[in-house]
Amino acid sequence: MSVLISSRSQRLRSAAIATPVASSRTKTLSIAISIALLGVVSANVGAQSAASVVVATDAAPSAPAIPTIPPAGATAQIVAPTTQPPAAVSPLGLPAVAPTPLGVTTQKLAIEEPARVVQPSVAPTATSVSSETLLIAPNDVAPIIVNELPATPQNAAAAPIIVPPPSDLWDRIRSGYAMQDLDDPLVGKWEKFYATRPDYMARIVDRSGKYMFYIVTELERRGMPLEIALLPMIESAFNPIAHSSAKASGIWQFIPSTGTAFGMKQDWWADSRRDIVAATNGALDYLTKLHGMFGDWQLALASYNWGEGAVGRASARAKAAGRDGTYLTLNMPDETRNYLPKLQAVKNIIRNPAAFGLTIASIPNEPYFKTITLSHAIDLKKAAQLAGMTEPDFIALNPAHNRPVIAGRGDFQILLPADKADVFLSRLEADERPKVSWMAYKTRAGDRIDTLASRFGTTIDALKSVNGIRSPAAVLPAGYHLLVPSDGPSADALGSIQNAVFTKFPEYVAPRAHRVRKGETFAGIAKRYGIAPATLAKWNRVGKQSARAGQLLYISGPAPTRAAKGGRYVKAKRGNNSVRKAGGKAVKRAPVKKKSR
Repeated sequence: MSVLISSRSQRLRSAAIATPVASSRTKTLSIAISIALLGVVSANVGAQSAASVVVATDAAPSAPAIPTIPPAGATAQIVAPTTQPPAAVSPLGLPAVAPTPLGVTTQKLAIEEPARVVQPSVAPTATSVSSETLLIAPNDVAPIIVNELPATPQNAAAAPIIVPPPSDLWDRIRSGYAMQDLDDPLVGKWEKFYATRPDYMARIVDRSGKYMFYIVTELERRGMPLEIALLPMIESAFNPIAHSSAKASGIWQFIPSTGTAFGMKQDWWADSRRDIVAATNGALDYLTKLHGMFGDWQLALASYNWGEGAVGRASARAKAAGRDGTYLTLNMPDETRNYLPKLQAVKNIIRNPAAFGLTIASIPNEPYFKTITLSHAIDLKKAAQLAGMTEPDFIALNPAHNRPVIAGRGDFQILLPADKADVFLSRLEADERPKVSWMAYKTRAGDRIDTLASRFGTTIDALKSVNGIRSPAAVLPAGYHLLVPSDGPSADALGSIQNAVFTKFPEYVAPRAHRVRKGETFAGIAKRYGIAPATLAKWNRVGKQSARAGQLLYISGPAPTRAAKGGRYVKAKRGNNSVRKAGGKAVKRAPVKKKSR
């Protein structure tokens, strides 16, 4: 058995009580005790004169494991610090051990019966088992590490070394690479692409600095490979307002349906696909799900780009053809085929920028932003001012908001640089004035965009942009709320916004034609539909003063057929060489001569 004796064993003597029990016969008494609290499994005591044994443990309460007890006759290592002189006789009657210059002494002894001796820190309590008395000490002694060197100048080099976390976030990312490297010729192609565009890489790195710490922290929390933090470089170049032709948005490029499936709310006020926190959590949730489906990070990433259904079918076809169904064996579209090589190329560059002739700016390994929860609407511009930020910098952290007012149903959150959050909160609390300079206006029948812009002191383009109106029509549909400038910050303006229900304007399409009513003028019709009078006249092949009651004017493009004096004409059917005069008989149309090329 291994016997551990330290300076604390000397103090044990004062607590040990020896109670001899007279006996004329030689016997070997074996006592088996199982006490879970102490972590003591067994103790065998043999002697001609049975005596009380003091038992304690050096194991911490949370560490019940016990060193293996060797059989009888094994050697024991006795370790005793020299800070306290050893006694002549140990509690078990073992010889004393002399110290060595290093402060630790060892001596091998033959032990016929196994025993376990540890040191109590408080007075022991008595327990009786089979007429024998055991003094049990509470298990509250710090664990002792066998052969641990005392803290002396000579042994300072042997002390545990605590490595501080890296100061550069890139080092933290490099140390967390966990995916298998992709061996593909396309990797070299993309290494060259990025390495020969140092300005482009510098812009990507600069943008990523605001978001990277949060992404890396979330990846570590979930136990995911840290090179996934580089994926937005491929998806969006870390542009938070990136928008693709497939309607994907944000740094993680979610399409609307997938964004909704992973908790990203998209409404009139905001699009959470552009929210850094919401989109990052959604992306990592999605990738975790994909990895669970395929058990392979390369296939999971391919699915993120191409879709899990497409990758699953491609993998099944590859296996049916005798291939293993991994990423490089799939038949994929070019975008997915280049997707992982791009990521591997960026991974290699970040691993060793100098090898590619690049310098990657350091990112501090500390949180960049804090999350602030607000319960009342506030102008985006005002929020930036309270935080001491420019509007572009504020928007870079809060790109999800669609309007110049940060609002919505219930509480909502904004992100601020960690060193500006307290300043913002103190200024927000000190300024009791309303913080909204916009108000809600509900459209009425016949409202025109140009009239409203003039009424509220703004431009047509600005009013359309703020409210997301894409229709070219001048007349707005009734019953929709518009966000319009107010005379200044006011409680009424705030109240109107909080009580209004804002919805997306319909993709309103102007009618193809307008029937002239009595009293209408050509110029008035052109203005109503936002068309220059000259353009309207050209489309209808008429003069600017030719509007007559009952006349049909085309207002969304040139008239389909030539308008003739004395009536209206409708488009002739294909193969019909005549044009029917409205309300009259068919009139023969002269054939069109084709020009020679």
